[in-house]
Amino acid sequence: MKIDAWWFENKQHPEEVLQTDWAVPKTHFGIYAEAEKLTCPLTLCVTAKFNESKNYYREFQINDYKEEKDSYTVDASENLLNFECIVEDVTGLPEEILVEIKSKEGEYSERISCEYARLHGKITDFDGNPFPAPLLLARIGFAGGAFMGVWSNKNGEYSVVVPKGCYNTFYVDDNSYGKTTLENWSWHMIVDRDEEHNFKVGNGEVYSLCVWANNGGSSTLFFWFRPMILPSIKKEEYEIELEGEKRQVLDISPELRAEDITVTLNGEPLPVISLQRIYETASTYTMPAYIVQTKRYNGTPSTGKQTVILEYDTAKRGGEQYIARSQGRYQYFYKDGSALVLQ
Repeated sequence: MKIDAWWFENKQHPEEVLQTDWAVPKTHFGIYAEAEKLTCPLTLCVTAKFNESKNYYREFQINDYKEEKDSYTVDASENLLNFECIVEDVTGLPEEILVEIKSKEGEYSERISCEYARLHGKITDFDGNPFPAPLLLARIGFAGGAFMGVWSNKNGEYSVVVPKGCYNTFYVDDNSYGKTTLENWSWHMIVDRDEEHNFKVGNGEVYSLCVWANNGGSSTLFFWFRPMILPSIKKEEYEIELEGEKRQVLDISPELRAEDITVTLNGEPLPVISLQRIYETASTYTMPAYIVQTKRYNGTPSTGKQTVILEYDTAKRGGEQYIARSQGRYQYFYKDGSALVLQ
């Protein structure tokens, strides 16, 4: 069985939360487990060890794969457990979390050493103006009721201490979402040290950004993402044929050109080689997406963690029907010096 656990302490005072109707970070812990089979009912025991021998202990009886109580939520299946519990009456950060799971399939336990890192930076719009908003982090899936994150101040400046680990997403926006802005997304974020991240919020999204290395004859990188813009600016529905099948397209994607795209790797620009438009298909929709190809590096290859930031900004063209702007990021490691595999 694979078990992960984390603990987040919210240190913001209520008056520092600029929009209480939007998102309020809360002190909580989370448990994620994978198993060949998990059958309810099951017992989950959590022990958190703090400095000076202070301990937190609680036992949970989980009777259903989907449960929502006053202090905790369960979102599980026969082989996955995602659990969050609010503990706002507990202060401090634990050094270790012991997780014990008991079901009819057996008993499992894991001791997780807790390490933390500080994220800080500034949130602005694409013109450089402060954009006060929260930074919300989702370790698994997308942020739920127990938000891990922090509100910036009125100047857009933020600082927060979070558990180290790999996060599915970072999310930045305020309650102007869907009206005048769309969110800034970061994907596969590897929190393993203190880092500065400066976010830009625009009227679009860089959704589901991912990257892979070209293992063929050229030393390049490919980036896939689905851009979206406010539906009030563009929303079209039409039919196309893919592989002999007719599909209904919901098109809220800005029309992008290679000149609109900026890609940086660890702060250095990557030359864009091509931009190719494709379609993402699902059971209920088909939507336009793009593949960007760039050089793998610009100058000397770098080792260690890589941070990619991809932006599109059509304002540089001038004279267009509308402006589309957004920023997204992604982190990864090269498996080896030849960069044949990313991880």
